Amino acid sequence: MKKTVKNDLEPKMLDAEAPFAVREAFNQLRTNLIYTITDTADGAPVFAVTSSREHTGKSTVIANLAISFTQIDKKVLLIDADMRCPVLHDLFGFDNKRQGLSELLSGISKDVTIRGVRKNLDLITSGRIPPNPSELIACPRFSEYLDAWKKEYDIIFIDFPPIGIVTDAVVNSKAITGYIFTVRSGRSTAKKINASIEAMEKLGAKIVGVVLNDHSIKGAVYYRRGDKHGRYVKEGAKYAESAKLSAEKADKDPAKK
Repeated sequence: MKKTVKNDLEPKMLDAEAPFAVREAFNQLRTNLIYTITDTADGAPVFAVTSSREHTGKSTVIANLAISFTQIDKKVLLIDADMRCPVLHDLFGFDNKRQGLSELLSGISKDVTIRGVRKNLDLITSGRIPPNPSELIACPRFSEYLDAWKKEYDIIFIDFPPIGIVTDAVVNSKAITGYIFTVRSGRSTAKKINASIEAMEKLGAKIVGVVLNDHSIKGAVYYRRGDKHGRYVKEGAKYAESAKLSAEKADKDPAKK
């Protein structure tokens, strides 16, 4: 497989300069996630993120969660499987024109470009937007590649589209160790959240927790759905927006590619 060098234009995300509350939030999220890992006999665990609607910040959450695992010396693979509206390449300052996930799963390319984001963190971008994302995610080829990557990495994270809009996230749920469901404070209704979670569970998806995103870091508010799903943590909205704006600025400057 092809692999690029590290991108020096990576926007500021989760690092030592991030607000203390944000770093602690992701540290707690990382710890909670570690406790859900019970069996590694088949290789690295695979966790996916989704939501009930768009604009919940799920991609920023999964990107920063992946970074947090590199901080405890884990080798991490981050995959952008949101082939309808991909953003991870923007967050890390890459283009999306090389062989990505869609080219690999469709058979257009036998290789995928694995981007070296930073030490211990690799990224597979979505590739060009295909006409049949659900079919590509459901194809056996995806599970086969996941099995191969599970032998090369300590943990794998996948960014999926919102389950409340399309079913891409759960068409291959057997290959996923657990799902992280993101909720944006003030925008996600309990009715919509519960409906999406129940639909996922009926399709065999294992939800390991819910992340409350875009909530003020001055308070500690948790989303709970009975006792079935664990409590997870919130993320500072201003910091997430800052990372997004930095990524957009880098992406628009062709001289820095």
